[in-house]
Amino acid sequence: MMKTAIAAAAALLGLAASPAPAQEDARDLARISNYLNATETLQGRFVQVDHDAVVSEGAFYMRRPGRMRFQYDPPNPALVIADGVWVGVVDQRDGHADRYPLRETPLHLLLRDNVDLRAEGAVTDIDRSGGQLAVTAVDPANPGLGQITMIFDNNPLALRQWVVVDAEGRTTTVALRDLRANVAIPADRFVIRDPR
Repeated sequence: MMKTAIAAAAALLGLAASPAPAQEDARDLARISNYLNATETLQGRFVQVDHDAVVSEGAFYMRRPGRMRFQYDPPNPALVIADGVWVGVVDQRDGHADRYPLRETPLHLLLRDNVDLRAEGAVTDIDRSGGQLAVTAVDPANPGLGQITMIFDNNPLALRQWVVVDAEGRTTTVALRDLRANVAIPADRFVIRDPR
């Protein structure tokens, strides 16, 4: 009887010592949302693996809300710019740009003015392993547009990678390095220039 009571008490103490999964999820989502909202600018280098397993590298710039630039190293002629409204995919050989509404891309979750990953229906999965925290999210208003998995170093919290699955199911992975946060980035880095 005494052994059973001690075992029950130990089990209860063990449960009290570790937060319930829902509480842990809420705490981590609040941490990530606060981290992203406090990151006004970010720049560094990136390595991208696209859906055809093609590897590209280049310089990366982000200015929240809504602005991002991927400047690819040669021989890749692409330049991808989000200007707050549009995402332009520019062929630097001829200046031709295809435009897509930013709101219709999974990157909108990362670039919006106020990130709140605790919003109803936004997060579909949280994974904690190897000192990293991975959060998969969709836009609750447009879940069919794709998803983004953001991967962070957990302690201290820092964005390291994201994986985007678009509406057609194509996966693109972007790993970041040499990051500098909250530095001045000229506004003209986020202008989609029309060759006409």
